[in-house]
Amino acid sequence: MKAALGPLVLLALPGVIYLAGFSALNWACGGGTPRLVRWLRERLGPSLARWWAPRSGAVVDALERVGMATRRRDEPVPPVLLSLELRRLGYEVRRIEGDHQPHRAARLAAAFAAYDHVLVQLCTHAEVPTPIGLLPLDPRDRLDLEADLVASGLDW
Repeated sequence: MKAALGPLVLLALPGVIYLAGFSALNWACGGGTPRLVRWLRERLGPSLARWWAPRSGAVVDALERVGMATRRRDEPVPPVLLSLELRRLGYEVRRIEGDHQPHRAARLAAAFAAYDHVLVQLCTHAEVPTPIGLLPLDPRDRLDLEADLVASGLDW
């Protein structure tokens, strides 16, 4: 009996893996939900929803930061307020560059990330194409965006 189980497992296991992969591929391409997933959703759905609800906001925020997901905002920030915030953050960057407080590099990186975030938002309002990627931006990209904004008529 034990001698028959070895070849049976060696033959059946690749078949099961193949069918599971085909079923997942079919589901990803718009086919019906696989039976196993339907069964798990019925059994684990309510408890999984209770577990996922508090964490989903943080996951979507992280995906939004790297540009993989976008959420529709109810009320956009007016460009005037963005330009005022950009001016304030510019003063903050210059202040950090001039002082001799501890952890200067970390504070400078945070200020540049905030400056770049507002700069990208202002570029979105002005319909200036922005580079996709993580913040802070490369200094050349930042300078290009600032030049494009000034060329489009915005000042801060």
